[in-house]
Amino acid sequence: MPELPEVETVVRDLRLKIIGRRILDVWTDWPKYFKPHYSLATFKKHVLRKKIEGVERRGKNILIHLSDKHLLLIHLKMTGHPLVGKWQIANRKWIPVSKSKLMADPKNGFIRLILFLDGPKNSNMLALSDLRRFAKVLCGPKEEIFNLPDLKGLGPEALVINFREFSDRFEGKRGKIKQVLMDQSFVVGIGNIYSDEVLYKAKIHPASRVEKLKEKHLKAIFKAMREILNKGIKFRGTSSDDFRDTAGKKGEYGKVILVYQKTGQKCPKKHIIQRMKIGGRSAHFCSKCQELIS
Repeated sequence: MPELPEVETVVRDLRLKIIGRRILDVWTDWPKYFKPHYSLATFKKHVLRKKIEGVERRGKNILIHLSDKHLLLIHLKMTGHPLVGKWQIANRKWIPVSKSKLMADPKNGFIRLILFLDGPKNSNMLALSDLRRFAKVLCGPKEEIFNLPDLKGLGPEALVINFREFSDRFEGKRGKIKQVLMDQSFVVGIGNIYSDEVLYKAKIHPASRVEKLKEKHLKAIFKAMREILNKGIKFRGTSSDDFRDTAGKKGEYGKVILVYQKTGQKCPKKHIIQRMKIGGRSAHFCSKCQELIS
């Protein structure tokens, strides 16, 4: 699932490509994107003829501010990623008009939703490629969207919170540190990839008990969290699976990845990376470099 660096990469792209444009029409072959809150007809009612006034990120959600105080929310889930370009129907499938090798990438070929925009004809479509059809797309008055559980239950932003606030959130907390970092009500934006990377950088074993962590451990995690997430943004995200940017290009954080999905390979300190299950998710770590605090 795309995490903070991937979603931030998309948001920064969209700010350059779609702000100031109007939504003229909508196509989808998967109206379940709009449920349980809306239908396709209701979605169209909220977005058609609206002007795109801004784009921001809240956790892993893309928030597109529209005219008339409306808000379009897109959560990419497992395999979704927005693309900006132009497509045409051929053999009942959307084919990119551009001859770019990026758009020809098979991961960019699962077009499930298109917002038709005004403006330059070579980029007049905002499309969602989504192999597994798990994404969520909602639109309505801002106060209504902001009050949905999708946004209301989120914790503070991982790159905005200061250390004292971060430390205070551990008060009375129990569990394994990897699970806590991935809890979007605790702090938002970190998932399976970057929790592994942050904990390796902080030299903390992913199964360490949070109730046993001392201030020095929390400082190491906080510092690593900021460094790793900013590095992820700098390299435009991780494309070990489906993620692509709005031009269809892979992120490049995989070139500098520390431990994620590197089971059996060597960590930066030349020790063997191991894998274990924590809360049903894979954790990649180095038992030599990362201290188990329990």
